[in-house]
Parts: sequence; structure tokens; C-alpha cells
Amino acid sequence: MKRVGGLKIHKLTLLAAGVLFLNVVPTLLHSADPRAEWQKTVAAAKKEGKVVIGAPPGSDFRNEVKIVLKKRFDLDSEFIQAPGPSLMNRIVAEKQAGAVSVDAFLIGPCTGNSLLKTDLFESLPAAMILPEVKDPAQWWAGHLWADNQTGKNYLYSFVAQMTPSLFYNANAIKPQDFRSYDDLLDPRWKGKIGLRDPRVPGGGLAMWAFLIDIKGEEFIRRFAQQELFVSRNARQLADALAKGSLALTIGVGFRDFDTFVDSGLPIKHLPPFKEGNYVSGGNGIVGILRGAPHPNAAKIFLNWLLSREGQELHGRIAQQPTRRLDVNTKGLESVAAKDVLTLEEFRRFQNFTEDKCNNSWLPGIKLAESVLK
Repeated sequence: MKRVGGLKIHKLTLLAAGVLFLNVVPTLLHSADPRAEWQKTVAAAKKEGKVVIGAPPGSDFRNEVKIVLKKRFDLDSEFIQAPGPSLMNRIVAEKQAGAVSVDAFLIGPCTGNSLLKTDLFESLPAAMILPEVKDPAQWWAGHLWADNQTGKNYLYSFVAQMTPSLFYNANAIKPQDFRSYDDLLDPRWKGKIGLRDPRVPGGGLAMWAFLIDIKGEEFIRRFAQQELFVSRNARQLADALAKGSLALTIGVGFRDFDTFVDSGLPIKHLPPFKEGNYVSGGNGIVGILRGAPHPNAAKIFLNWLLSREGQELHGRIAQQPTRRLDVNTKGLESVAAKDVLTLEEFRRFQNFTEDKCNNSWLPGIKLAESVLK
């Protein structure tokens, strides 16, 4: 017997407690070890055999990801590629038919917002296994959920970029003619401004919504009187600018001008206006489908994509800068918000979360439908 604090404790009791402690602690440590969970998930993903990824069109990212997932995890991958709205329409139709084929997906801002109250998506925090992915300190502005009003954490946003969205023909105008968005109302540019249709998601709506935020509805109504050339076809707008029939385009991405710039045509993007420019999320919103046919493989893709390696690859190929702090984003075609803005400025100008979609994008569509003919 051993007396402790007036109590008699048998040596065998102490021995039994010690054995129990030694048995329980390793079990607790093992269950809390993310490496063990990761290895278990990788093994389960290999048994599933592949992952099916919905993504925007383009072969470079698809081809690189296929190679990496096979080499790193012995995991085959299949890509279903389409613009965001078309991809979501397919996913919804499959869900209604009880035949889900997509595991994980990449989309742009506001594309999946109308579906947030359905049972379509899986909450992501539990699927974030790697410490470098789970740790909000690894991300500029911390973890940022595109569904920031619903609060379900279905859609994670990893890109924050300052994308040129106003391009001009240097033979038609001079950049000093545009110092403020108010200059867009100058009568000299009536019939000379091309606008990507803001009645559908895309670069045109993003800028349209931003202008509503910073300039107000009356500005938009006056802007609509500038006899705008409105098109959903970005290539058509780019071609018109290159030929000089337009002096300025809004909402057309730099990739649509690549061939014209490479050919030496006088296409340039305007410097930022005094009011600033919005921050885009690009195609950098990722999610997982509830009831995915390959749920463990979906987790592998999610964690790899949000890792330093995955974000470096995505940024290099898509030219869309990540919010990860340990990834160098200098020299990309789009400027990283983390390289030029304060966090206060970022929160003011970011234009891709659920609150922006509900408060600016959706009202912007309705306003566009009423003022554009």
C-alpha cells in the first residue's frame, strides 16, 4: 500500500492505471495525427481509382493535373470541362437524375450561389486534412469562403487578383483621357465602348456590379445611354477593338487579346482609375459534390490543389494569383491582391463572395435588363 493525501492506493491500482495510460495515449495521438488520416485517405482514394473534376475549358491545367495526381497518388483523373454556368447546369441535372458523376469542381464568382440552399455541396472544413491547408495563417486574409452569408463553408476561394478589364485601342484614345470612371460618360465615346453583356455572369457583370457599388445606379443609367456595343461574345468585342471600330472594351479578359497583342496591334489596358479596381476571384472557387462517386479522391484533389504545390501549379498555368502566403505571385499576368493591397482595401474591393453576389451582382443583372436594349 501507498498513502497519498490520506488515501491508501494499492500498487496494482497504480500499475493498472499506468498501463491504461500507455495504451490510451498512443491511440489518441494516432487519431489526432493528420499524417495518419492523410495516409488512410490516400489508400482509400487508390481503391476508388480516379477522381472526376469539373473545370473551365483549357487543356494546360487538365494535362498537368493528370500527370501530378497519377505520379503523386497513383490516381487517375477525368475532366469535365465547360464554362461555370453550363457545368453547374449539368451537375444539377445529374443530381436530379440520381447519377452524380463529378467529384470536385472549379468555378468562378457567383456561379454556384443560387444552389447554396440545396443539398448539392459538401462542407469543406472536414475535408481539409493537410496542416498547410487547414491553417488559416497560411492564407492572406485567412480562410475565405465564397458562401460567406450562408455560412455552410461549401465554396472555398483561393484566388484574389487585380485583373485588367478595360482595354483600349491606342490609335483611338490616349490613356490620360481616362482618370476616373466618370470619363466613361464623355460624349466623345458614345458608340465607341464595347461591354461584355452584364445580364449574364462574366467580366462584364463583375465590372457592372462594381460600378453600381462605387458610383451608384444613376451613373449606370447615364452610362447605358452611351450607345454601348453589348455582346456576350468576348472574342467579338476583342476583334472590334483590334479593328478600331471600338475605342474601349469593358469586361473582356486579357487572354482574349493575346493574339492581337502578339500580332503587334495597338491593344493596351488602362491603368487603374482613381476610384480603384475590383478584386476578382477568377476561376479560383473550389467545391466538392455531396454524394460524390469518389469521395476520398475528391479530398485528395482538394488538399493537393490548396497545398503550396497545387497553388503554384494553378497560378502558373491559369495566371491567376493565389492567396497563399508561401507562393510567389510576382510576374503573373494578373496582379495578386496580396502584393498591392492592404487587407482593408481588399475587403472593400473584393467582388466575388456571396454578399457581393446578392447585393451587387443580382441587382446589377436586373438593372442591366431594364436599361440595356
